[in-house]
Amino acid sequence: MEEISRGCASVGVIMSAHNSLYLWPIDTFGSEELKEKYVAPYAQCLGDDGESLMVGCFGLSEPGNGSDAGAASTTATLSQDGTEWIINGTKAWITNAHESSAAVIFATTDKALKHKGISAFVVPFDSPGFSLGAKEDKLGIRASSTSNLIFDDVRIPRDHMIGEPGQGFKIAMQTLDGGRIGVAGQALGIASAAIDCAAKYALERQSFGKPIAQLQSIQNKISAMSVARDSARLLTWRAATIKDSKKKYTREAAMAKLAASEAATMCAHQAIQVLGGMGYVSDMPAERHYRDARITEIYEGTSEIQHLVIAGDILKEYKQS
Repeated sequence: MEEISRGCASVGVIMSAHNSLYLWPIDTFGSEELKEKYVAPYAQCLGDDGESLMVGCFGLSEPGNGSDAGAASTTATLSQDGTEWIINGTKAWITNAHESSAAVIFATTDKALKHKGISAFVVPFDSPGFSLGAKEDKLGIRASSTSNLIFDDVRIPRDHMIGEPGQGFKIAMQTLDGGRIGVAGQALGIASAAIDCAAKYALERQSFGKPIAQLQSIQNKISAMSVARDSARLLTWRAATIKDSKKKYTREAAMAKLAASEAATMCAHQAIQVLGGMGYVSDMPAERHYRDARITEIYEGTSEIQHLVIAGDILKEYKQS
């Protein structure tokens, strides 16, 4: 993930959203029938013709709920004959929207239960009543499409629910834990690319009769960038290791995402400072790294939300001791 994002953060997030946000919840909570139809062909990413893309996306955010994932206004109601779910609502800021052919989405099936009344579903994009919004004109990660998913009396088979009724919020939160490790990897790649750009330029750029890499102020920046990147990398590896060991990793994933995203923004910012005017123009990649880095502090849980997750888990641990 880091190395792919080091080359292009857009490709990194396309891969991360597909693997960790779309495939993982179906593979973990879905029925064998759902896995056969919506995991097996999507795991290879190519259709039977060997050319068409088989990519999925994840629909949790809505125009009105932002970080309040439990306030889902999208609804799913059973048809009168009980054979289909009828979905109405809009999902916003969906990565891979225009490349996907199916989505994992979350909708309220029982309003009285609030977040415990949210359920998860797989929705194929060829369902009547489904449509896509316009592509968002974004600051960064511009090679990855982002838009709304619009559901207008979309009917899907009853067996397209993932897990049990009311399990959706739990599935969403566990999915985001893994997704945050992916975003951390993406952020590390952006940070590394920014360091590459700054260090190479500092060695080549001559000022006051010598490479600017020999100036202490430039060396301080390169050092700080590398320390921030490497520290975040260790946090990311720790979270991934704990996840692989099948242990709870919510706090560690939040720490990794928080540290890596802030490291990416800092490294990209300092890379522009090292390049000076050349960092502000599109002739050099520094400005793209800066634009790409900014989103890592926002999607899959803002930095503010990560602080809440981390502190909440720590305080819970102290209360139990």
